[in-house]
Amino acid sequence: MMAAEGFNVQPCRRAGLAAAALLVAVLTGCTGADSSPALPADTSADTSANTETAAHGPSPEGRSQTAQTALAKLVAESPEPSREAVRAAWVSAGFSTEEVEVSQDGTPTGLAVDAIVSAAPDGTECLIGEIRDGKLAMSTAPALTNGQCLLGDDR
Repeated sequence: MMAAEGFNVQPCRRAGLAAAALLVAVLTGCTGADSSPALPADTSADTSANTETAAHGPSPEGRSQTAQTALAKLVAESPEPSREAVRAAWVSAGFSTEEVEVSQDGTPTGLAVDAIVSAAPDGTECLIGEIRDGKLAMSTAPALTNGQCLLGDDR
């Protein structure tokens, strides 16, 4: 197809390239730093090992394992725990009430939610636990710029 006389194709090509570049940038931004799916927690792990360091409390791996163990125990006892039960499990694992974030356990119309997501900061990372269908999945992700782990006010 030939360009009409007096019609300059260059601006259209530039606009098309700019739109394509913007689309690639937007789609690339949708993938997080760690786009691997969360793996189910191994509830059969031996928790008898001492994860405490001499003077600094639980090591980072210890905090993660302690939280996973506490949440796995909760799920074993109650496959659909309440928000407060999830918070209590994090606190029993050594996290303070103020730093633990837990999503709602019910909708505004009184229905149960499909999953409860909870998290707590651990340095610059967040430990995240999701309870869905009586199963626990644990993962880590970078903390948000405000230091929180979940969007919204879930403290």
